[in-house]
Amino acid sequence: MEAPARRRARLLAAFVVLTTVCSLSFTLSPAAHAETTEPTESTEPSPPPSSEPPAPTTEPPTTQPPAATTEPPTQAPKVRKLTLGASNVELGGAYWQGDGKAKLVISVQNSGDVREKVAGSYTFPGGDQNVTVADSYGTDGCNPDGALGFTCMLPPGGLGYLVVTVVVGPDAWKVTGTGTVKVSTHPDNAVTRSRSFALTFTPPPVPGIELTTDRPSLPAQPTPAVEQTTLAVKLRNTGSAKAGGAIEVVTPPGVDVVSFPAVCKVKKKISAERDRCELGDVAAGKDVVASFGLSVSAAAHAELPLTGAVHGYLTPAGLAAIETRTDYTIIGPPPVGESAMPTAAPPSPVAVVARTADPERPASGGLLTSERLSSLPFVGGIIGLVALVGFLVVLSLRRRLRDEAEAAEVEAEEPVTVPAPRRSDEDLPPLPQRSPIPRSLTLPRLPSGPVAGSGFREPEE
Repeated sequence: MEAPARRRARLLAAFVVLTTVCSLSFTLSPAAHAETTEPTESTEPSPPPSSEPPAPTTEPPTTQPPAATTEPPTQAPKVRKLTLGASNVELGGAYWQGDGKAKLVISVQNSGDVREKVAGSYTFPGGDQNVTVADSYGTDGCNPDGALGFTCMLPPGGLGYLVVTVVVGPDAWKVTGTGTVKVSTHPDNAVTRSRSFALTFTPPPVPGIELTTDRPSLPAQPTPAVEQTTLAVKLRNTGSAKAGGAIEVVTPPGVDVVSFPAVCKVKKKISAERDRCELGDVAAGKDVVASFGLSVSAAAHAELPLTGAVHGYLTPAGLAAIETRTDYTIIGPPPVGESAMPTAAPPSPVAVVARTADPERPASGGLLTSERLSSLPFVGGIIGLVALVGFLVVLSLRRRLRDEAEAAEVEAEEPVTVPAPRRSDEDLPPLPQRSPIPRSLTLPRLPSGPVAGSGFREPEE
C-alpha cells in the first residue's frame, strides 16, 4: 500500500514543479511587463444643476473679409541630366607576353529628376581590327545591346555600369587615337553626353632606348576654361652607339601642342592629334629633355583626367629605327559641383549570390540581440521543464523496478498455506493422507516367501 502512495506523491510534486516553472517563464517574458492602462472613472461629484435661466448672449455681427484668390504654385521644371564616365583600357606587362585581355568600364548616372532610358555606344581606337570584344555585362539597370551598344534604365540618382572585356592586338600600341563613348536619352535624344578613353601600355621591353614623361596638372577653376600646361619628355640612348632621336606627342581630344622646345631641329605636324620633334644625334648613354606647351580647351577640362601618349625613336647609323612608347595623364580637380565618376569594375551579376533575406530587416547581430534576449527566459524554462520531467521519469522507473524486485523476494520467502475448506466442500470425503516420503523413493512391496533367484529358501518346519 505504500508504493501507490509514494507514486501519487511524486506525481503531485512533478505537477507543482511544472506549474512553478511555467509561471516563472511567463513572468520573465517581456509580454508580462507590458503595462495596460485602464480608463479611470472620476469620483468627484458633479455640480448641481442651476435653476437660474441662462443669460442671453448677444454676439456682435461679424463681417467676413472676401476670400483671397490664391493661384496654384507653379511647379519647377523637371531637370534632365546625365553624367558619363569611362575608364582607360589598361594593359600591363602581360601584354608584351601575348596576353592582350583588358577591361573597359563605362558608368552612367542619371543626375536629373526624371526616370530615363539611356541608349549608348562605344568605339575603339584604330577600329575593330586592333581591338575586339570578348565579353560584356551590365549591372544596376544597364545591359549590353548588340555590337558595341548598351541600354540603361535609370531612376533619378541611379548609377549603372557596363563592363566590356576586350582583346587588344599585338600592334595596337603603335596606333594613335582614342576611343569614344556616347550616351543619349531615348527616344528623344534630349540629353547627350560623350567621353573619350585611351589604350594605355607599360613601356615595351625594347633595348637601347628609354622614354619617360611627367604628369601635367591643371588648377581648379569655378567654370571650365582654356588652360595652358607643360609636358616634359626625356629620351635616353642606352645603346652603345649614337643614334638619331625623335619624339612624337599624341594628344587627347581638346588638347593641342602650341609650343616646341628649342632642342627640336625639325618640327612637323603629322596629324590633328600627333606632332613630331626631331632631336638630331643622341650620343650613347646621353639623354635629351624636351618640354612641350599644351593648350587644354574648356570641353577637355571638363573631362579630366585626360590621357595621351608619347612615342620615342632612335635610329643608329645603317640600322633600322627602334621605337618605344609611354603614356602621360593630364590631371586636375573636377568642375565645381561635380564629382569624379567611379571607374572600378563591379562584379558580374552571374558571380554574385542573390541575398534572399528581407532587405528592410536589419542583419542579426548574433545571439545576444534584443529579439533573442526577449525569448531566452521562455526557452530556458521549456528546456528546464523537459530536463526535470525526464529526471522524474527515470527516477520513477528505477523505484518501480526496485519495488518489484523486493516484492518478488518477499513472496519467495513466505510459506505456502493451504486454504481452509469451503462449506460446499464439507460433504466431500476427506482426501487420503499423502506419504511424507516422496513417491519416487517409496520401495515396492515384496510378496511373501522367497524371491526367485535370491538364493534364499523358506525354512522348513
